[in-house]
This record gives sequence, C-alpha cells and structure tokens, in this order.
Amino acid sequence: MPLRLVRAIWTLPTNLLGHLAGLLVSGRRPRRVGGAAAVGWLYPIRPGLGLDWVGAVTLGHAILYRPGVLGGPSLGARLTLAHELAHTRQHDRLGPLYLPLHILSQAMSALLTRGKPVAVSRVHDLNLLEQTLIAISASAPRAPGASDAEVAEVLAAFGV
Repeated sequence: MPLRLVRAIWTLPTNLLGHLAGLLVSGRRPRRVGGAAAVGWLYPIRPGLGLDWVGAVTLGHAILYRPGVLGGPSLGARLTLAHELAHTRQHDRLGPLYLPLHILSQAMSALLTRGKPVAVSRVHDLNLLEQTLIAISASAPRAPGASDAEVAEVLAAFGV
C-alpha cells in the first residue's frame, strides 16, 4: 500500500473533524498554504461567533484563524503560520493520537505553570507539542537567536 494512502487513512479522522469545524466557522472553502515542509488549509473565523479569543488553531490539516493573525508580511505573522503548519506535520505522524496528546500536553502545561509567569500562555509554555516536539516553537515569534538567513530558510521550507 503506498505511503500516501496509509497517511491519508491515518490522518482521516482528525482531518475530517478539522475541515468540518473550518467550514462551520468560516462559511467558505479553505485556501491551501504551505511548502515542502508542510501543507495546510486556511479557514478564517467569521466575526460574531464568540471565537474572538482564538488566534489560530490546527485540527489535522485545517488551520482555523482569526483574520489578522496569520495575514500580512510581518515576521511574527509568518512565523505563526509556519508554527501552525508545523502542527500539520505533527498530525501526519501522530494521526488520531494528535488531538488527545495535544489536549493532555496543554493540561499538563497549564497545571505546571500555575502561579508562574508565562511567556506565551499557560497552555503553551510547557506543552511539548508547542515548544519541544515541533519544528517552530510557539515562542518563536518572541524569541531572538536565529540569524535572518536561518529564519528565511525555515520560512521558505514552509512556504510562508
């Protein structure tokens, strides 16, 4: 069985959930984004749904986002989009385990950061799927360190 078919079956449950949620919150078809490193489908969240607190969330290959968060040429917006695309890579490997493991890691991060200062958010700061086991951590837009050339190379791989 070709690897592409195996991956499609492995990721199908979360992809279906993500695309259904995306259609519900956006009311329109998605836009494909990505590059050699990862591919995803963007669904802008319509205003007035009570989801103004959401910046961006990835469910399978569907990326639901609040307009203004991922758009534009700013480095922060581009790094955030690359970060969300990196979640699609995690999903390719973890398949149906992705959401339960992500929720568990968010809960552990929130518990372990209780009462401590946070860099990004309580559910992101110690979440392994947000900081350690991901190509671009959730802290990337806020963390200095990589050269401009290295950042440009990573962004190009993600097509952003």
